[in-house]
Parts: sequence; structure tokens; C-alpha cells
Amino acid sequence: MEATFKHNLDVEERYFSLDIEALKNYDEGFRQAYDNGKEYEMSIKLSNIYAICPRKRQRKQLYERLVQFLAHKGLTLRITSRKHEKEKVINNQLSKEHYD
Repeated sequence: MEATFKHNLDVEERYFSLDIEALKNYDEGFRQAYDNGKEYEMSIKLSNIYAICPRKRQRKQLYERLVQFLAHKGLTLRITSRKHEKEKVINNQLSKEHYD
């Protein structure tokens, strides 16, 4: 069962047109998948997406609507941040200390 998308897809596509073009220019695989309606997974650092698709602030949450729109198109956009990576390292260290 396909999840419903609360926004009109045509409107969303126009709304994100600059972001989509920037991502196409950034990653050729993304371009081919988007233009041909294929599935694709892409990981990008928050600092990189902020540079090519700027927002008012550099926050992962500000890209959630774009990520949801792309997911509806079969494109997975995974945004990683140093904060999240640091949390993983800290959690791994705590787990190791627990078992040592």
C-alpha cells in the first residue's frame, strides 16, 4: 500500500525545482534516476547539501520535506551530520566500556 503524500506532487516538484537541479548537478546517478523514474539511494553530508541547496540554517530537519518528496519518487536521500556521527561514536564507546 502506497503512503499518501499530503502535498500536490506537481506543486512540490516546482517548489523543489532548484534543489532537484542542484542535486542533479552534484550527482550524475541522481540525475539519471530522477530523469528516468528509477530508484536511487544517495548519501550526502549536511554541510554539502547546505552548500548546494541552502536553507536559512544548517539543520537536517529543514530538508525533511525534500527527503519525503524524493522518497515518493523512489529516491532515497540520506543526510548525515557530524552531530549524528559523534552520537554514534559516543554510544559505541559507552557500549565498549560497559562490556570491558
